[in-house]
Amino acid sequence: MQIPYNKEWQLIEKEDYANYLFVTATWEGFTTNLPKRWGFIPGRYLGAEYINSSCNLFVTKEHFDATNKEVFSWMFTNPKRWDGLHKVTEKYAKEMFVFGKHLQTLNLKKATNKDLLTWINKFEQKQILVHDPRGPMWFLETPYNLLSKYLQDYLQEKYQDVKNEVKLEPNDAFQILCVPKEKSIWTKEKEELAKIVLLENSKQETALSKHTKKYEWLEYGLQGKFLDKAYFNEELNKLKDKGAKKFLENLKKEMQETLRQQKEIFATYNIHPTHQKIFKIVQDSFYTRLLSKDAQFFGYYSMDKIFKEVAKRTYLTMEQVRFLAHTDFERVLIKGEDLSQLASQRMKYSLHIADRGQTVYYSGEEAKKIRAKMKFFEEKNIQKNSQELTGQPAFKGKVTGRVKIINKIQEMAKMHEGNILVSHMTNPSIVPAMKKAAAIITDLGGITCHAAIVARELKVPCIIGTKVATDVLHDGDEVEVDADKGVVRKI
Repeated sequence: MQIPYNKEWQLIEKEDYANYLFVTATWEGFTTNLPKRWGFIPGRYLGAEYINSSCNLFVTKEHFDATNKEVFSWMFTNPKRWDGLHKVTEKYAKEMFVFGKHLQTLNLKKATNKDLLTWINKFEQKQILVHDPRGPMWFLETPYNLLSKYLQDYLQEKYQDVKNEVKLEPNDAFQILCVPKEKSIWTKEKEELAKIVLLENSKQETALSKHTKKYEWLEYGLQGKFLDKAYFNEELNKLKDKGAKKFLENLKKEMQETLRQQKEIFATYNIHPTHQKIFKIVQDSFYTRLLSKDAQFFGYYSMDKIFKEVAKRTYLTMEQVRFLAHTDFERVLIKGEDLSQLASQRMKYSLHIADRGQTVYYSGEEAKKIRAKMKFFEEKNIQKNSQELTGQPAFKGKVTGRVKIINKIQEMAKMHEGNILVSHMTNPSIVPAMKKAAAIITDLGGITCHAAIVARELKVPCIIGTKVATDVLHDGDEVEVDADKGVVRKI
């Protein structure tokens, strides 16, 4: 592969929990003809840089901009492409859940190394299918929030004509119009837990054990923890205190009210049918993104024992296993190669770039030399010394609190109830910290990003896409978060 050093590169995302297992196959898969099967455009030159296990994802800006322009136009000219994409995303997500449940029945004591390789390869193929259909919307929204900004501007324009007749301002209307009608797995879990509270006391213990087994993976992510019965018992007691019956009634009323408000907004704002359809695309993207993410994480949870078995048989640590590319498992399991040094080097500093279904890998000094030749696009007019930051409201509310920068599991210990969580981009491994937050602020992310989804589930004020929050804000800073307007002010 010839790396296009003459082209400008665009940083898309900073991920503090990503690894080779997660990125290499999915990045490579998106550069094949696979997206064409869904009516979309394959990626070109998709790269990743790892620095002490943290990951920066990047692409060539020219192709990124051209693809986004084309894909955005299909919202108006060919929305059925998006409908088809959402259908295959849902299909692949359901298949991953079935596959994951099958993995849990395997007896690894009788498994050969070839068996392990077969399961890993099947998982990687299913991971590509469940992950890559999220790409088109993700590219539109990360890092520039192209679609959400367009829709917010559209609502603002419509508002000028009807502001004396409508009940909700544009930011509130936007957030309501993005809510899907389908329940998330997280909502279903809380609903089922509330129903356990309503059971006879003699039946609650057995029901809670089954519930724990069913949902112990919820915070696993790529490499997180298993939730235990004590955790769910604590959540159960919280529901008892709140009133489980009332909680279930409120859930139902909340969804009914959201659907009513959506219809009202369409009518009172006089939303054109074309834009009503675009909001439906956003709702479906929101739902399928969360479903497919959960399916992918369920897959990793189900693969946990297989990856541990690989580590045991190849004398690698689990972290080293996570820094094996999808093509490396045959080398360690079948050919008996020792890749421990290479995996450790990749954690410290490495690059990989995918194009047309092929990936090139660089680590150590060689990777640094390659990176030095690459020219990255830098946004102008970013105020890194400002006392005020702006971003996109993801869930409304206004609070004040002390900042805590949380990007990794190891940093969660400093998080206390009522702190303002600030992160490059949130991920499932830091959900326990997010649950303590009075508000959430991110550098990057769009309307379907993890922070936006979790904030809506938790009903916590959230502002995404500030670009520089982790640079400008520091642990202990007192800030006012106005998620109604998307503004963060230092106090």
